[in-house]
Amino acid sequence: MTKIMIFGNSPLPFENEKKLSALGKRTWQFTKPLIDDGHEVCLVCMRVKDAYEQRELPDLLKKWEENFLFYSLSEEEFRKQKSLLNIYNDFSPDCIVSTNTLPCYQAVNLGVEKPLWADLHGHAMAEAQAKAAIDKSDEFLYNYWNQEKNIIEKADVFSCISTPQLLATIGELGTIGRLNRFTNEYEFGHVIQEGIINEDFLHDKKVVRGKFVEEDDFVILWSGGYNTWCDIDTLFKALIKAMDINDKIKFVSTGGEIKGQDEKTYPHFLNLIRNSKFSQNFIMKGWIPTEDVKNYYFEADIGINIDKNIYEVMLGSKMRILDWLRAGLPVLTTKVCELSKMIDRENIGFTFKPKDVEGLKQKILWMASNREKVKKMGIKGKKYALKNLNYNVTTEPLKEWVKNPAFAPDKGKIKRFDKEKDVHISYLEKLTKERHDEVLKAHEDLKKAHKEIKNVQKYVKTLKEVIKTRDRELEETRVRIKELEAFLDKIQKTIPYKIYAFIKKFFKI
Repeated sequence: MTKIMIFGNSPLPFENEKKLSALGKRTWQFTKPLIDDGHEVCLVCMRVKDAYEQRELPDLLKKWEENFLFYSLSEEEFRKQKSLLNIYNDFSPDCIVSTNTLPCYQAVNLGVEKPLWADLHGHAMAEAQAKAAIDKSDEFLYNYWNQEKNIIEKADVFSCISTPQLLATIGELGTIGRLNRFTNEYEFGHVIQEGIINEDFLHDKKVVRGKFVEEDDFVILWSGGYNTWCDIDTLFKALIKAMDINDKIKFVSTGGEIKGQDEKTYPHFLNLIRNSKFSQNFIMKGWIPTEDVKNYYFEADIGINIDKNIYEVMLGSKMRILDWLRAGLPVLTTKVCELSKMIDRENIGFTFKPKDVEGLKQKILWMASNREKVKKMGIKGKKYALKNLNYNVTTEPLKEWVKNPAFAPDKGKIKRFDKEKDVHISYLEKLTKERHDEVLKAHEDLKKAHKEIKNVQKYVKTLKEVIKTRDRELEETRVRIKELEAFLDKIQKTIPYKIYAFIKKFFKI
């Protein structure tokens, strides 16, 4: 068996705190199968802020659970490398497994030489893009990329929640030089879909029917946070239109804003509800204790998920849908992520197009009028999920890797592009110097040639002036000759010249 140190987030499902996020669920999905397989596990979790009822917890809690060692750390303590190194040295693991962005980031920067599996639970840059759109600011994009880049530079193997995310991650690996000659036939990544525990939920108390809604109302349930990917405007418009036709339709919500990630979507939704004519049809419970959430699954008719058509959703998945499937609650979701497409393909739930207000309205009205058919779909979905999406099935690649954990083939041989920039710059500088010397010589030759050309141009100009002068003198000579010829002709016509010509001819002078 292998000694495995796992970095993740809490609360975990068995802690029954007031807020159980997807981060804690993902951590337990990776941890439980390894414990069940008999490995020696040390789980180190960063507590999600505001998720615990007891606020004054110590920065570091250590306790032995039934068959694993569990450390629960505040975020401040978890960010301290020294604290994590102390736990690492005490446990001395054979390998490290990490999930979720910050735990993965801390794991790869621990500075130890152990094979490391990093689970990229959602595509960081797609999530950053969605957050930037909500916040109307790109200022924190680099922070997301800095964490993602550190992880993919240093981890030995990766897992992603969908095939599209895995392909995107492989593209990122290429941009930092890890698709190299050493890793040509190496399988860098695996898809580990969101999973569920292969156990039934139990309905142990009434929470909605007969209290906030009538027994015969059609209850649409929302459970979980209102994150950057939620298309609240389309949801609200479709619900109002459907309620206008059938006022037995009720919307029940457990969950709310996500502090530090999205604190705008949920308040916006509440504002829309307050100003609507069907505000009484919306039962907004906010965040409730984890142990109570399952009871809402049993008292609702459908669970609804609505996504924007954005990269965060296309590359991601939806943990809440898995919980609904596990409870047998029929699913109604936009068809954007890989999980929703699987639901449509396997016919284990209902889907609709993004931003389709009319289509969603019609789907809700049909479901409200065909409750038995809808209920049968929920049973079918549960059967499929428990068989194909349970922890053991989804984590098969991880379970195989920890049997013989190994470094990536390019470990210690990686020549990342940013590490090679100095070499490239030196080469360019050398090339520039060589070319610079050639250019200088050519420039000097050009200057000489230019000087010669200027001299020739000056000589030509002088010649032109001389020729012009000679032409002028020649013209003046021609004129003078003509004048002399005219004068001679005039003389030859005088009597004295004629007497002179006669005497010259007679005496042959």
